[in-house]
Amino acid sequence: MKKIFGVNIYFLILILLQIFGGYLLKPFAHVFKSRIWLLLLVTQVVFLLFPLIMYLIVTRQSVASTLRIKKLKAKNLPSIIGVSFLVFPIGIFLGLITNLFFHNNVNDVLQKMNSLPLWAFVLIIALTPAICEEMTVRGIILSGYNKMGINGAAVITGFLFAVLHMNPPQFLYTFALGIIFAYLVRITESIFSSMICHFIFNSINAGMAWWQLRLGMNSKDISAVSPIERNFTIAFWFVCAVGALVGIVSIISHLKKINAESEIVAISGSQGDIVVENDKTVYKIIAYLPIAISVVLYIIYALK
Repeated sequence: MKKIFGVNIYFLILILLQIFGGYLLKPFAHVFKSRIWLLLLVTQVVFLLFPLIMYLIVTRQSVASTLRIKKLKAKNLPSIIGVSFLVFPIGIFLGLITNLFFHNNVNDVLQKMNSLPLWAFVLIIALTPAICEEMTVRGIILSGYNKMGINGAAVITGFLFAVLHMNPPQFLYTFALGIIFAYLVRITESIFSSMICHFIFNSINAGMAWWQLRLGMNSKDISAVSPIERNFTIAFWFVCAVGALVGIVSIISHLKKINAESEIVAISGSQGDIVVENDKTVYKIIAYLPIAISVVLYIIYALK
């Protein structure tokens, strides 16, 4: 439980940085006002990459083992690429559902970057988050749950991934993607599996957004279109998402089979952790208290 408590404290610090870190950048507001792309880059580095480096220095943990910096086996690559494209309809569907209740403010940010070339869009929207966010969540935070079963670790870190974005319109699809990415990393034991998926998913979105901006098209909230169009769109992407989910489950099952040795290690470690946790219920409450505080802060921040 000590390691879980440690990464949960780390997560709480990240949430506090997301909420109050803006005050650190306030003196540079005039620089970021017309350069929203620069703000996105700086926040990834200052609020994710820098704390990550400090965590590794303070805890003196192995960088390679904690972040799972391990060569991705060639036999896993086709499956990883397959999942990368299958998560797209799931993300679209869950994004539409969220958009029924929240304005899609991500599009507002992208419209402020309409002067950038495509390569810059991909760099800022896809590559940087694929590195910084993956090393943070599927690297450090997931490492704290190494002794937990793969299902529990995937759900918890997926939830934390969604909370970390501090943006309700992104909550559902980042939660789902976070779960899938965690499965990939735990099964392949390589951070590069989730990095590839994250990069491809964000690249598709970045490319589509860039092309729409070039055509002068503005994305509408799904709640703003006619009921017939809204219902058809949601139904269409629901069918696509269900099909994609079936495909992902099948691929993950295949990955488990071809990476059986890693799965055995994960299961044996999980069993040992369960015994300890059951003996110390109070420790479990303390270990997860930082998450509870983070969620409360997230809700307050979202309401404001």
